[in-house]
Amino acid sequence: MDFDARVIPLHRHPLGFIEAFEQLGAQQNDLLRGTGVTPALFDMQDVRISYNQLHALIGNGIRQCDRPGLGLEVGMRFDWTYWGPVGFVVYCSTNLKDAAEAFRRYMVTAQPFYTQAAAQPNSYLDANNRVFEPLDYATACEDDPVMRRFILDFRLAISLRIWDLCGNKSVNDPSVHVRLTDPQPESLAPYQSLPCDSITFGCEASTISGHLELVFKRFRRLRQRAFDQIVRQCETELSSLSRTVTFADRVRWHIRAHFRPDLQLGQVAGPMNVTPRSLSRRLNAEQTSFRKLLHEVRMEIASHQLRCSRLSVEDVSELTGFSCASSLRRAVKNWSGATISEMRDVMG
Repeated sequence: MDFDARVIPLHRHPLGFIEAFEQLGAQQNDLLRGTGVTPALFDMQDVRISYNQLHALIGNGIRQCDRPGLGLEVGMRFDWTYWGPVGFVVYCSTNLKDAAEAFRRYMVTAQPFYTQAAAQPNSYLDANNRVFEPLDYATACEDDPVMRRFILDFRLAISLRIWDLCGNKSVNDPSVHVRLTDPQPESLAPYQSLPCDSITFGCEASTISGHLELVFKRFRRLRQRAFDQIVRQCETELSSLSRTVTFADRVRWHIRAHFRPDLQLGQVAGPMNVTPRSLSRRLNAEQTSFRKLLHEVRMEIASHQLRCSRLSVEDVSELTGFSCASSLRRAVKNWSGATISEMRDVMG
């Protein structure tokens, strides 16, 4: 990726970080110093900056507001407006699963780097009917530990806010638990404002988890129409990014969001604002097909479940629509070249 390419809309994440840092005491002139961004650009339409400019801006904010847990504070203050239209699904999605999938599909309009994250399975169902969302994200600043710490903390806070706003709290078990690989810090104060029931440090993996019903059970159903309208607006906006997001990418994301082994082409075409015939034609132009993408997503989900969860092979085969465990074993071997045992041994 070209980190000097101007691909990030200034009026999305960059302005959101400026606003949050200013609320924490930073001065705007100091935030903008050395970034190439000026206040005169704030009111202009379709101004874009590079990742290097954004990282310079965030770096200035970190130096001005230096304190433990700064990324958590910024994440708790960051306004949903700065995600673009998808930010508003937190107020009208009818379940957490739909809200999380919408963010995965459309966050690339605010941060194109996230295209890589949207392309891979993330959450998984584990034993005791708990859904886990891994937090070991790759960032665009792996060689800068201070920046990486800030970004990881920022994403933890944002993710927990989505779980808090969109999870169904009327279920029997509405609790949300966080596990982090980090050792316990000297001060727990930065974590005390996070909307979760527990945080455990020193774990093997970093995750957020909640019961299946909290994530999937629908509520506030009267807001479904508003949610659908926002998704259509997001889809229209995403279609303008054809140079960085292919049509096949968009179809793949919708298949994953609504995955069922018997998912029909028309059930994906509708939310994408295209006809089934147009969807097939455009996929053919990119040398793929709906059936091929559905199979790829099915195998990606099955493989992800097998690698990450403690579910039995029989449970995963049922979850992903295979007739039996033997069918899944054969499919995984054909797909990956490895047996399920080998796949799970690698994950340890």
